[in-house]
Amino acid sequence: MTNTTMCGDEAQCIQSQSTTYCTCRRGFQKVPDKNSCQDVNECLRFGTCSQLCNNTKGSHVCSCAKNFMKTDNMCKAEGSEHQILYIADDNKIRSMYPFNPNSAYEPAFQGDENVRIDAMDIYVKGNKIYWTNWHTGRISYRELPASSAASNASNRNRRQIDGGVTHLNISGLKMPRGIAIDWVAGNIYWTDSGRDVIEVAQMKGENRKTLISGMIDEPHAIVVDPLRGTMYWSDWGNHPKIETAAMDGTLRETLVQDNIQWPTG
Repeated sequence: MTNTTMCGDEAQCIQSQSTTYCTCRRGFQKVPDKNSCQDVNECLRFGTCSQLCNNTKGSHVCSCAKNFMKTDNMCKAEGSEHQILYIADDNKIRSMYPFNPNSAYEPAFQGDENVRIDAMDIYVKGNKIYWTNWHTGRISYRELPASSAASNASNRNRRQIDGGVTHLNISGLKMPRGIAIDWVAGNIYWTDSGRDVIEVAQMKGENRKTLISGMIDEPHAIVVDPLRGTMYWSDWGNHPKIETAAMDGTLRETLVQDNIQWPTG
């Protein structure tokens, strides 16, 4: 009988001067209370792959999602040289090209003394940037600045006339904090820590609906994953936690509640 037959395909034979025994090969693990090995599903372990993981017998294969390319075992977005990073800084928004070492840190929007940008998100398809201002209880947006000098000059003239800012007609907001854009359905989600709710509306504030209320104390940041139909938010109230739910407010679930104190982002 050969060593392979004795131990099986999932195990290897170890011989010493006093004994011979079988041990599971790499990618397999011993079945409890049985003298056999079973495949290890590496994809169940968080962080095995950068994005997509496909388990195989005794191993696994990592791959990248659409519009991403594999670089040094990591997935990097295609066309990264054209990506822009927008940064909220008190009452202004600045922009830079993070993958261009010669990129300048340029102003994209300058608000007046009443503007306090708490959170923002970009609606790329609509070429708009949205933000919450909890000092004034408003959600506002403006068009993203154009790249050409001529268009920038035009935008500067427009800001001198009307600031280029539109305030959504959403009544009763007390302390809007986090904001997230559903770029698939064209909706905006926000948290209101003054009223302890999570709400949704269309891009201009129409058809507003409360999704989450009750058992929520100080909701802060929120993000949405429209491709999976889920949303996530942080709550830094008396019982701090991070929660998730479907984007219609159903299937609510707590993700993190132990050893967490001040989750704001």
